[in-house]
Amino acid sequence: MMIFFYIFMLFLSFFFIAIASDKIIVYTTKLSYYYGLSQMSAGFIVLSVVTSLPELFVSVFAAISGEGGISVGNVLGSNVANLTIIIGLAILLSGMKFSLKSTSQAELAQFLFVLSLIPLFILERGSLGPVMGVVLLILFVIFSLNISKKAGKIKSLGFMRTTEVKSVTIKFLLSIAVLLFFSKIVVDNSIKIAEVVGLAPSIIGATLVAIGTSIPELATTIQALKRHYFDMAFGNILGSCTANITLILGMTSLISMSEVSAIATSGMMFFVLASTLSVWYFVNTSKYLGKKTAIMLIMIYVLFVLQQIGVSILNF
Repeated sequence: MMIFFYIFMLFLSFFFIAIASDKIIVYTTKLSYYYGLSQMSAGFIVLSVVTSLPELFVSVFAAISGEGGISVGNVLGSNVANLTIIIGLAILLSGMKFSLKSTSQAELAQFLFVLSLIPLFILERGSLGPVMGVVLLILFVIFSLNISKKAGKIKSLGFMRTTEVKSVTIKFLLSIAVLLFFSKIVVDNSIKIAEVVGLAPSIIGATLVAIGTSIPELATTIQALKRHYFDMAFGNILGSCTANITLILGMTSLISMSEVSAIATSGMMFFVLASTLSVWYFVNTSKYLGKKTAIMLIMIYVLFVLQQIGVSILNF
């Protein structure tokens, strides 16, 4: 039966994703040391953009196809997934507590909360356009520079020759390509499995596609936590959410050169704000995120999925 082939491809992809994500963390660490980037800066500027590429591809292709609502929905859904089930699973699967000792972590969470208010303005306006795209891209640059300054720099170790830097950079890019390729295979085969067992399209979209495009964030965060690179892991997750709202929505608007309706995504906004506020609260009141917090975040995502498939949890 084809379903067994789909399952085989799913687990094969997970194997290669684990290897590629581990290599990405190694190469990111080497390059960040060479260029004098802190863990937070490396996570926010480098990893967050890299791991947001699946969301970028999905959003751009949807906008070009005239499905602007999918673009916005994909970004918001991915942010909810990143801040809830991805953080939760990363903690549970890595077996590590998420240390919250850096002041840059709290500031990044605050920045993300402010950015999460932008979709409210978009919903009020009813669309995205080129002007909004330029504004969002400028915001991404501003926040990137701000976080980079706040996180500070470390002294460049300069332990690699120019040829070694080129070699590490090439291996870094190849690892990214492998990660994105097998992430796509995971999404495709997950959807096929769901279709075979008869899951509704709404469930597929709210769970498999959203989580599927967040697999790079999950994989790299798990490896970062295992190596005790807590700032890099945190910068990756929250930086990816920031990139989704600013960089990806901004580029989507510019590339499509058409308005992107956001009215249909209004139901997601409660969970976008709830997940962002939850993470911001934990960062400001806790020294670490443990298993209890991970389970709470995962439960928020469960409620989000139920809301997406039509169960009115908010009316209880």
